Amino acid sequence: MNDASTDPLLSSLAEDLLAFVEDQLSNNDVASDDELKAHFVARGLTDVQATRAIRYRSLYLQNIFLQGYTPIRKNKHAIRFDPQLGQFQRISR
Repeated sequence: MNDASTDPLLSSLAEDLLAFVEDQLSNNDVASDDELKAHFVARGLTDVQATRAIRYRSLYLQNIFLQGYTPIRKNKHAIRFDPQLGQFQRISR
């Protein structure tokens, strides 16, 4: 995989930790950014990694991504579900 297509700070996390981060980014719409950041740090992310993860929050909350083709893992090559078309497509950012 080309490093330019990933977020090197976060994609290097252990798979279970990265899955946890992406799950929280996608589904935790209750906690504030500060609370979520503290939760990430408590689970083992550095402060810098947790801050970076929070930057992705709105993108993950607004989209359903194809497993393994998320913004952290694939950057501009991420694939999201487009409800208007009823199919997955590459995100345009």
